[in-house]
Amino acid sequence: MVKVIGVGAAPGLLTDQALREIERAKTVYGSKRAIDMVKNQIKGKKVVLTNYDEIKNKKLTDEDVILSTGDPMVLGLGYLGDKVVPGISSVQLVCARLKIDMSNVCIINGHSKDEYYVKNELDKVLSIKRVAIIVGRPKIDIAKILSDERYRDLDLVLLENIGYPTEKIIYGNKNNIQKITSNLAILVVKQKDE
Repeated sequence: MVKVIGVGAAPGLLTDQALREIERAKTVYGSKRAIDMVKNQIKGKKVVLTNYDEIKNKKLTDEDVILSTGDPMVLGLGYLGDKVVPGISSVQLVCARLKIDMSNVCIINGHSKDEYYVKNELDKVLSIKRVAIIVGRPKIDIAKILSDERYRDLDLVLLENIGYPTEKIIYGNKNNIQKITSNLAILVVKQKDE
């Protein structure tokens, strides 16, 4: 049985269940960032993966775990596991920081997507009067996505390094929002007064 464990979006966001699974694991697989976040809790062997395709050919036992930053089922590695232990996602942190009800949110997966794809998904979200949370694309060109005049009345919030000491929350609109400078950035797009 392959276990995928969510380690949270930043240090200090590990659940008790995830902690127990990590402490019991004989071998812990994960990205450098994921392993660094929980390195003090790992008692077994640590294996840093640079590509998760590496894990597909390994025979994992019940004593092995795969770490996923955030929550494995929010743009994470949950698809790799037979058992998934949730973590606190960056989306949950964003909603908490901005006091946004998660039932009013649509997440846009920006991983390996271009601005055209993100813009198309954003249009769908805004058409149903929801808040868009764009995750997963470092250095996305916000100006390119919001170039159309129809986006002039939207509120934007750029969150960088959420959960870390260097966390920044920047409010603006399409004309004054700053460029993304972090690999850990999330953009919230909403209609005014939502």
